Amino acid sequence: MPTRNRGATIGPALESLRRQDHDSYEVVVVDQSTDDLTRLAFDATVGDDPRFALIPSTTVGKSAACNVGLAAVRGAIVAFTDDDCEAPPDWLSGIERGFASHSDVGMICGGVRAAPHDPAVGAIPTFVPHHTRLIHSPWLAFKALGIGANLAFRTAALRDAGAFDEVLGAGATLRSGEDGDIMYRFLRAGHGILELPEPAVLHFGLRTWGRELQELARDAAFSEGAIYMKHLRLGDPVVLPTFLVRGLFGMVSWRNLLLLRQPTGLGRLAAFARGARASFQFSIDSGSRRYGGRRPERMGSAPG
Repeated sequence: MPTRNRGATIGPALESLRRQDHDSYEVVVVDQSTDDLTRLAFDATVGDDPRFALIPSTTVGKSAACNVGLAAVRGAIVAFTDDDCEAPPDWLSGIERGFASHSDVGMICGGVRAAPHDPAVGAIPTFVPHHTRLIHSPWLAFKALGIGANLAFRTAALRDAGAFDEVLGAGATLRSGEDGDIMYRFLRAGHGILELPEPAVLHFGLRTWGRELQELARDAAFSEGAIYMKHLRLGDPVVLPTFLVRGLFGMVSWRNLLLLRQPTGLGRLAAFARGARASFQFSIDSGSRRYGGRRPERMGSAPG
């Protein structure tokens, strides 16, 4: 579980992980905080539980934190959730059953449900699949819609894939999208992805209507443009259907546009285009399909 400057509010997430019904698991919390409040909350909540470890890290960004945790874990399966989520007691057991019943699956995208909130104030990002679904073809990667609040992997497969792209994800240069990127990379490497409605985590990450939700949507669109252009730059034609379906066609509400109603989605389409352009500021490692450092000739430019 990556975290940064949550302080005492991390308590419910930790308590939910302490209550897991699985008989053998460890919890690694990677703390990128700039103060001691999260560490103090960790010590007060689960500091006496030998299954829990807190790793302070000077890295910045969710993907970097996930990779620090990945390097530390010992289990054959690694599951990720966010510090504003609560996992049900059967979360880890359900994930393990999913892998056990699908030997060809390398990744599970679990359900993410919204915690109780006032819909007049805002909305909470969710992923609620209607049924269990298996996705095998990278040509159909646009159908994989899981989000980072509930992801699980066969540990060896995630390490072999090169782990998360640290230029993507919350807090990183390209803002978001580490989950969509690793899904495509897993499918491209021949691993199946299983979508599981349950057990779902409960997400408390309320975003208010207006600017906050608009920025969240545009950051997501920006990162998607950067993800798909990365793979296109590698000469990969398999990403084209996802580029078109999720990008050029998926960003705009064509009905609203024709009827001259809001929202049209044109702002998201513009963000998608900016993200695709920002891709060219970075080198790419062709083996891992991860972004590398900034290209020297673009050092002075900003990604969006």
